[in-house]
Formats: sequence, C-alpha cells, structure tokens
Amino acid sequence: MHLESTLVLPELIQAAPAVEREALVQVVEADHRDWPTLEASPHSTPTLQLAPQEWRLELEGIGWFRATGGERLEWQRWDDSVSDRDIRTFAVTSGLGALAIQRGALVLHGTALEREGEAILLLGHPAAGKSTLAWCLIQEGWRLLSSELVAVSPDGMVQPGMHQLKLWHDAAIALNLNWAQLPPVRKGLKRYALLAKDLTCMPQPTPLRLIYILNRAEEEMVKENDTEEGVEKVKASIFASRKFSQTLALMRLRNNAFHARIYRGMDAETQLFMQAAALARMVPVHSLVVPDGIKAMAKSLKEVDFLQPASMQQRKENIEEAASND
Repeated sequence: MHLESTLVLPELIQAAPAVEREALVQVVEADHRDWPTLEASPHSTPTLQLAPQEWRLELEGIGWFRATGGERLEWQRWDDSVSDRDIRTFAVTSGLGALAIQRGALVLHGTALEREGEAILLLGHPAAGKSTLAWCLIQEGWRLLSSELVAVSPDGMVQPGMHQLKLWHDAAIALNLNWAQLPPVRKGLKRYALLAKDLTCMPQPTPLRLIYILNRAEEEMVKENDTEEGVEKVKASIFASRKFSQTLALMRLRNNAFHARIYRGMDAETQLFMQAAALARMVPVHSLVVPDGIKAMAKSLKEVDFLQPASMQQRKENIEEAASND
C-alpha cells in the first residue's frame, strides 16, 4: 500500500518518488459522528465493529478509528490529551492490518526478518518472545522486514512494513537497553518502541524461506525426554525445531492471522483459509522451542542458523549425546 497521511508515521517506510504507483490509501483525521450507520457482524464486540470491507474501533481515552474499502483509514482523538503516538499505536497496526485484509492480502501477526536475501517469519502468541528474539537476531546481522503485522504475497514474498519493535520493560532491562530514553508505545504502558533509527531494516520485498511458530514449552518436540524435568532442561538451554505437516501448518497459520476475528467479521475467512493453505504448501512451517531466558537465547543463537533448521536438530543431538556419555 502507498499511503498519503496527514499523520506522520515514522514506523513506516518513506516512499520514493515514482511516476506510476498504486492508488493511494488515505490516512486522515475525521469526525466519527459523520460515519454512516453500520449493520455490524455477529463477530463484533462493544469496542470493535465489523462488516464486509468495514472495520471500526472505539477506545475510551484514545479515540475512534475506521478502515473502509481498503482505501481509507480515518481516525479521531478522544480529546486533546491524546498524543500522535497513542493514535499511531492503533492506526499503523490494527487499522493498516484491516485495510490490507480488505485489499485481499494475507496478513499474519508476527515478525519477519531478512538475511542473505531470504526471510524468516516468527509467529506465536503475544508472550512467546517474538520481539525479543528479533532484537537478538538483529544483533547477529539480520534485518527487520516488518513486525506485529506481516503481509505475504501469493508468490511467497514478504512485504516490508512496520519498522518498529516493541519491548516490555523487563525485556528492555535484560537486553541492557536504556529504556528511559525509549518512547513508550502509549501512555500508561511499560512497553517501549524501537524505531528504524535503532534497528537495521530491510526496505525491499524478500522471498520467505521458513516460518517458525514460537513455543516455550511444547513437550512433544523433545524426543526421548518424557519427563517434565527433561523438557525443562532442554527448553532452558537450546533452540529446538520440528517441521509441521501441511495440515498442522495450515491450522497454525490460520490461527496466527492478524486477527482471526477481523477476518471473520469482514467476511474474509474463506480468503484467509485459501491463502494460508497456499502458503503452507509453498513454505516450510516449523515449531520452535525458545530457550528460557534472554541470556540463554542470545548464547544459543550464536550456535544455530535460522535459515537451516537442521542446525538446531544437530545441536540438540550433540547435547543429548554428550549427556548420555556423561
């Protein structure tokens, strides 16, 4: 999408001048009282109103947001105390995600990174550690393609998008970041934003090589360790990876859409299923156990290659062999 915005959006890439481009998407301030009456979907909630090609969000103390027809994102502050940062927190995530879905894109809730001309995609629940792992990977030479919402085209290309990472207070401390100098994601939240100036970013579409579903305690991944103690031992020290079947991969991709309720409420669930099935056939999807603790994660990263899942399996086998010899 090429955006024309009355709101400065530092999280996104500044478009280069071009003679020909896609139709602009307008991001403008508006008055929510002028919006037409909406026949909301049963998947709507008191704060989120959904219908085909229509998404509306009302957040007390923040404002009102509307994405419509894949062409227009409107926003209004709750009052003058609401900062641009507070507005952007929702406009460039849920708002742009809804617009992309309306325009027919596959939008996943994750973080994409690039190295050597290939991309990986990290998916997982909100506390799985995607942003922390992404930061550690960037320190090892990876570049950020997009975080929080990731659009993947039908030919398997990851589109550059949100050049921002969000870290919780404890993660920022553990990573030795000067959190006091970082902008909060929004008022009243101990979560901080790292923008493009703090990161190494990739501004070009990149072919997707692998998808990882992060999990901190997936016992079935740890073969021959059927005790809880054994699982914790492996989980705490190394990355471990296992490839999903296409059926399981499809289900995991569908469950990591941005967000499944938005797809359902805008009558785009069939679109999501077909796109996720095509991606599962095209790109391997692996489950990934993440080491417990940021220091263990950073240490383990130096010994594996995320473009080569076999390197994780080999390291796991080496550790198990050494343990058995002991």
